Parts: sequence; structure tokens; C-alpha cells
Amino acid sequence: MIDPVGLGIPRPANSLRGYEMYVRESVPTCDITGKKYESSVQGAYAVAQGATGRWCCVMYIGPEYIAERGLTTISRDEAYALIEKQGGWAEF
Repeated sequence: MIDPVGLGIPRPANSLRGYEMYVRESVPTCDITGKKYESSVQGAYAVAQGATGRWCCVMYIGPEYIAERGLTTISRDEAYALIEKQGGWAEF
């Protein structure tokens, strides 16, 4: 894990385009591969903080991509705890 911009929230070294965290959630599609699922599957939200302090989902990540890249995902509760510690608010 690295913290390249000093946010206090370590980013996986293999993170996608600098997004801050991957939160486990059901997703209907993978925005990276374009794959659409018949029903929602366990994947992740790529969650990032905007300039106003709001943390939100910016992309759906499918389970295949998570496995292929070895991405580390965290629970919603873990994400909320990190956001509370760092500051800002969650909208996901």
C-alpha cells in the first residue's frame, strides 16, 4: 500500500487510475471491461474523494477484473470508518 499524495488513506499499489479505495458491493456491470451481468454480482465500487470532500462511487468494477488485477476490496463499514477518520462525507 502507498500513500502518494499524503491523504492518510493508503492506496493499493496496483490501484486503478489513482482511485482511493474499492468498496465491495453488488454491481450490474463492469465499467472497465464493459461486461453487463444478467443480474448483479459481487464486485466493487471504485470510490474517490472530490474537491468538496465528498466520497462517491465513480466506477463499477466487476469480479473478474478484481481477480485479474489482485485488487484489495474493503467493506462499506471499513470505508465509512476511513472516511470518518480522514474527513469528508460518503455518498455511496
